[in-house]
Amino acid sequence: MMRILNRKHPLKYFRLVCNTKSNHILFPNAVCYFATTIDIDSFTYDFLERYKSKQRNSITDINSFSIRRFMDHGSNVMDIKNMTEQVLHEFVMKLLTRNKDSQIGRLIIYCRDNRKLLGDNCVKRLLRHYSLAGKPEMIINLQHYCLKVDPNTYRRSGKFMHFLAKAQCFKGNSEKGLSILTESYENNVSMRSFYRIIFRELIQDAVLNKSEASMVIFKKYALNFSEVWNDHYPLICFWHLCWSSSWFSDQVLADELLETSEALRDIVRDKATAFSITALKEDYNEDAVTRLLQALLKYKFMTEYVKVLQVLFNFKLRIRDIRGCTEIMRNCEVLGLALPSDQQGRYIKMLIHGESGKQTAKPTDETTKNFKLKF
Repeated sequence: MMRILNRKHPLKYFRLVCNTKSNHILFPNAVCYFATTIDIDSFTYDFLERYKSKQRNSITDINSFSIRRFMDHGSNVMDIKNMTEQVLHEFVMKLLTRNKDSQIGRLIIYCRDNRKLLGDNCVKRLLRHYSLAGKPEMIINLQHYCLKVDPNTYRRSGKFMHFLAKAQCFKGNSEKGLSILTESYENNVSMRSFYRIIFRELIQDAVLNKSEASMVIFKKYALNFSEVWNDHYPLICFWHLCWSSSWFSDQVLADELLETSEALRDIVRDKATAFSITALKEDYNEDAVTRLLQALLKYKFMTEYVKVLQVLFNFKLRIRDIRGCTEIMRNCEVLGLALPSDQQGRYIKMLIHGESGKQTAKPTDETTKNFKLKF
C-alpha cells in the first residue's frame, strides 16, 4: 500500500495524486485501482486555494496587528502591542534589511494611531534610509507619526523637512526638493547653518551624477541664496565643485557663475591661493589651477594672479617639470612679472643639474594644511 504522510502540505497531496494516476496507468487492474465520482483536478485546485487563503490570513492580522516574522521559521507570530521599544526597534530593522516597506508603513501607522513609541534611533534611521532611497511618501508617513507621538522633537527638528527635501532630490524632483529646503531655510533661522550643509550635500550629489537639468536648477537656487539672503556658502560650494571637475560642461558652468555673481568673484579672489594649494596638494589638479589663473587674469586680479603663479611654479619645481617651469617664466616675461629670487635660483639649478635644489624653507602649502571654507 502507498504511504500517506500526515503533514498537511500541498506538495504531499500532489505527490499522492500523481502516484495514483501513474499506478492506474501502469496497472489498470491492480488493487490500487479505485473508482470515484470526484474530479481530481477540482479537488486539488480547491485544496490549493484553501492553503493560499490560510497562508494569506496568517501573515498579517489587521485587527490585532500581529505580524509574522520574515524568517525561515515563519510560523512564529509577534504581537506589536506587547513589544518593548528595544524589541520593536530590532524587528523594524529586520524588516528594513528585507525591504519590507509596505509592512513598515503599516507598522508606523499603527504606532501613530495607538501612540506607541518607536524610539528616536529607530525613527532617525528610517528617516535617513528613506531620504537617501528617494521615497518621500515614507518620510511623510514618519512626519505624521512624529507629529502625533513626539511633537516636541518634531518641532525642534524643523519638522524633518530636510529629510523630505533630500528624498525629493534623490527621487529626481530637484525643483520640488530645493523649494522645500528654501522654505525651511526661510522659516527656521536657528537651523540655517544646518540647512546650508544639506544644500552642500545635495550639490555634491548633483555634480557627481552629471545631471544637466539638475545642475541648472541648483544654479538658480544657489544664486538665489546669495542674492536674497546674502548667504554665499551654497554658491561657493557649487562653483568649487564645478571648477575642480574634469567635465567640460561643469567647467563652463563655473565660468558662468563667476560672470554672474560679483560676490563670488570677490570670494574667489580672496581664497584663490588656498584653492590652488588644495587642488595641487590633494588632487594634483594642475588644469584647475591653470583655469583659475585665466579667470584671475580675465578680471584683472593681478596680485592674486602672481600668488597663484608662485604656488604653481613651486609645484612644478617639486615634481621637476622643467618644461612647465620654462613656460611659466616666459609667461612672466610677457606680462612683466617677476618670481621670487629663491624660486628663480632653484629653477637655474634644475636647468644645470637636471634636478631642483634642496628646499630649506617649509613648503608654502603647509600653512593651509587643514583649510576649510568658512563664510
